[in-house]
Amino acid sequence: MIYVEAGEFIMGSDTDGNFDEQPQRKVYIDGYFIDKFLVTNEQYREFIIATGYPAPYIDRVWAKKYCWKDNCYPDGTRDHPVVLVTWHDAAAYAEWAGKRLPTEAEWEKAARGTEGLTWPWGNEWSKGRSVSTGSGSPQPVGGYEEGRSPFGCYDMAGNVWEWVGDWYQEDYYRIAPSVNPKGPSEGAMRVLRGGSWIHDSASSRCARRYSRRPEYADNYIGFRCAKNS
Repeated sequence: MIYVEAGEFIMGSDTDGNFDEQPQRKVYIDGYFIDKFLVTNEQYREFIIATGYPAPYIDRVWAKKYCWKDNCYPDGTRDHPVVLVTWHDAAAYAEWAGKRLPTEAEWEKAARGTEGLTWPWGNEWSKGRSVSTGSGSPQPVGGYEEGRSPFGCYDMAGNVWEWVGDWYQEDYYRIAPSVNPKGPSEGAMRVLRGGSWIHDSASSRCARRYSRRPEYADNYIGFRCAKNS
């Protein structure tokens, strides 16, 4: 894990994004740890073997190549990010690992640093730094050295969308506290961040917000964990 020091950072976007990213503002959060890499299939397998938790599986034709069989991930995907996981699955893994899902603010600070970068590496898009549109499938974690965030985290733009702890609320940024925001107390959707292998560069901006019901799972959604300092 990587330690992110306490302090302010620039969160949201007034110019590039959607209504739900506004207003851009300075937010202070306490220090915390966050995973350097996305949780991989191999790591998730350790969890299901230890606990008996159900392996990732969706009974659909499009999901066949990602589904696990006999508690084992598809051949050749040991170091790929785990997918076909719901928010509940991600939260269960995090608890088992002695961690938790990052807050939306923690995720964004780890992704863009303190200066409000558009993407983890800077303000200009570069396809060669990210697993995005045209990649064909998720790729092994940590494969894009030049795509690291200012804090040293990998795959925070593209590869797979990442579940975070917060409930989603479209206008939350307009009412959220400026110190340690943790999202609304309830909601219908959970927040995802970071873009994926099937989405474009705009979707992988650090400020981009996305949401799905917590029971939703797909081949472009995974997660990483965080922990209090």
